[in-house]
Amino acid sequence: MHMLGRLLPLVLLLLPPAEPAVADEPVIQQLETGCINWSAAVVQAKGRSTPAEADAERSTDASTARLDAARQAAVGNILETVAAIRIDATARVSSRMAAASSFREGLVNLARNATPIRQEYLSDGTLEIELSMPLTGGFAQFVLPAEIRQVDTVTATVSAHPSPDNLPQGEKNGTTGTHTGLILNAIGIGAQPALAPLVVDETGEVVYGPAFVSREYAVSQGMSGFSTTLAAARENIRRVGERPMVIKAIRTDARGSSALVIANTDAARLRSSAAYLCFLKACRVCIVLGPPPPPVTSPDPAPIPSDGDE
Repeated sequence: MHMLGRLLPLVLLLLPPAEPAVADEPVIQQLETGCINWSAAVVQAKGRSTPAEADAERSTDASTARLDAARQAAVGNILETVAAIRIDATARVSSRMAAASSFREGLVNLARNATPIRQEYLSDGTLEIELSMPLTGGFAQFVLPAEIRQVDTVTATVSAHPSPDNLPQGEKNGTTGTHTGLILNAIGIGAQPALAPLVVDETGEVVYGPAFVSREYAVSQGMSGFSTTLAAARENIRRVGERPMVIKAIRTDARGSSALVIANTDAARLRSSAAYLCFLKACRVCIVLGPPPPPVTSPDPAPIPSDGDE
């Protein structure tokens, strides 16, 4: 027993060091005007009002004037941040804002109803307000493509069921069980989040997109969840259920970085699942994008040779 006690520290020293756990950070698109938290499906932005700006207001109540000025600045930043959101693989919110003044006015009204989540007076007297607006609910109802419609029933087509000869052995025999959702591993292919992502097979046939979902689910929870790790996606049982199918995206499509391509064999595997149309209809999909890339730094400029170096 004493010998075991002496050997234990030596054994511990010889063991390889444990690898650090990978932190699951949310998928955040950071802009100068605010941030888009795709994992939480919210947009947040700040606005400030200085005492000097408040004095310029004609309001008799200086504190109210400062509050209004800070909130207006935050609303403007929310709008600029929202403009950068990808609707799908080819369009952003900004393009629709430029194309239709009524669309822009609708977004303005939504931004004005954003919820204050923080209000703080800074050391120099500046008032800072932070607003938050969900990407679900009213915003999703207003912005999501019209092709996303209410789907009452789901029926499988003949093309949705490939030949069993093309399927893995376990799925031919029906031993894999019923899947409850879909996790798409898009790490390392340059994929970007969007309100209405697209998934196609190698022939370009759509596997998942607006035509597959029911609008009530897309509005209430979004067409897809987004995560930085597979572990976090699996733990999101509310989104993908307890038995999700996991598929690796092999590249992005030519249509854009929010259109993902999966292998034909994986597309067949998905289409063979008895429940796949049901869980796609309910938007039980999570896309794993991986951690954000490190900031790009410019290399140090090469030294200019002096006359003596030539």
